[in-house]
Amino acid sequence: MHWKEAFVKLAEPATKRVAPAFRPHHAAVALLMIGREQPLGRYELCDNMSIGEGSARTLLRRLTEAGLICADGRQGQRLTEKGEALFASVCEDVPLGLFLDVPHLVIYRHAYANLVRKRADRITDGIRQRDEAIIQGGYGQAGASTLVYRHGTLNMPPDEFNVLREYPEEGLLILESLRPEEGDVVVLGTADDRNLAREVSMAAVMTLFNSD
Repeated sequence: MHWKEAFVKLAEPATKRVAPAFRPHHAAVALLMIGREQPLGRYELCDNMSIGEGSARTLLRRLTEAGLICADGRQGQRLTEKGEALFASVCEDVPLGLFLDVPHLVIYRHAYANLVRKRADRITDGIRQRDEAIIQGGYGQAGASTLVYRHGTLNMPPDEFNVLREYPEEGLLILESLRPEEGDVVVLGTADDRNLAREVSMAAVMTLFNSD
């Protein structure tokens, strides 16, 4: 099972019940946060996600029931062996994500950049990723920009806008922070809400992993 499918399954409704308020990208963000910062407390997780506390509790319960996380005393949540395997699988494709100050490349206050390995061939015009961010974040509240790294140049489709030439400071910040390689993609999720920016970035990333 591909890691995307694992998160889709986590967000499915239980038998004869309504679907949970969280979406697959929320589950991916939560697992990555726990994996990178473990142990991570429930309140800290809630503070770093845009979903409500009740939805965050449901998400943690689903992750626990799936055998992906477990409590580490009073310190918070930690990945299980199964969770570590899923975390490693995600990180093979999405090894790094961080907040970056790149105001010329996004339309809202905050930007979260995810580095995606070897998915440049999945990018056409970036509209699919932008639209997914808008759908998941809300119209007028979030968006996404997609950059492709080829031949030492960082371009924004569909017009092959050369980021390094037009905005050298921001382009260099992305290159130095994420260290993309040939054929990699950088997905910039953006929103006025810092947490939402991270979440819509992952939502946009997940569009690059549809069934082959």
